[in-house]
Amino acid sequence: MPKNAVQLGRFLKEKTAILSKSRAESPYLHCLLVLSKVVGKPKEYLIAHPELELSIEQVQAFSLYFERLLKGEPLAYITGEKEFWNLRFLCSNVALIPRPETELMVEKALALTKSQRVRYLVDLGTGTGAIGITLASIWKDTRVILTDISLEALFLARRNCVRILGDTTRVSLVCCSWLEGFHPDFKAEVITVNPPYVSKGERDLLQESVRRFEPEKALFAKDESGLSEIKRIFRQAVHHLTKNGIVLCEIGAGQAQDAVSFIRQLKVYEEVQVFKDLAGTDRVIAARL
Repeated sequence: MPKNAVQLGRFLKEKTAILSKSRAESPYLHCLLVLSKVVGKPKEYLIAHPELELSIEQVQAFSLYFERLLKGEPLAYITGEKEFWNLRFLCSNVALIPRPETELMVEKALALTKSQRVRYLVDLGTGTGAIGITLASIWKDTRVILTDISLEALFLARRNCVRILGDTTRVSLVCCSWLEGFHPDFKAEVITVNPPYVSKGERDLLQESVRRFEPEKALFAKDESGLSEIKRIFRQAVHHLTKNGIVLCEIGAGQAQDAVSFIRQLKVYEEVQVFKDLAGTDRVIAARL
């Protein structure tokens, strides 16, 4: 090996040791995934070929990404990707990073509509489009509407539509606040939403990387209960659901009881269910009209 050559295995070990000192989460895996992006090879290939020589350009590119890792920036923003429901979504700091617990939204949407045809799906506050695009990839005949108040997030969602669905003719993107941009006569069988539900008082309970790097508008509700946007959504959804239509909404820990109480007080939804994620936390509310 030439004197100035950089061997992948040794380089990875050195960078992992440095990142470990910053108390970063999963330093080896994060370094490996960034190297995978730089080299353009799957992580499994890199593990099997520690003798691989890195070019100066690759070392320089890694160094730029590594500085971001040291500052605590989420890996998904650095690599620009995150897996959700076995699909790879493009990510950037204009939208929340798709999380494993949110896959429960997709799971329950599928389970609760087994016996009905879904002609229209609306995914509110779509962000990367993870929920709506995943369901669109399964419901091949469903018209899908993705909404977000952020134009930048909608541009990102559109890129994910093209990447994952290919044909985007049955997907519409609308810039609006929840359902406020919809015609009064519009009705959908399914409405999904992962709204801002963290109260300002819970800010310090979030991971530092979430607080510092993910968009605040997508995280924080406008009241101390964290329910302000959830209440707005369930009030508005009444006017845009078909008979037997369903709203599925992600919620935060400890919010289920108050959210269900509010929904029942509206006296329009026939059935309200709460579903727990794999950690045993109440995570999704489903209300059927």
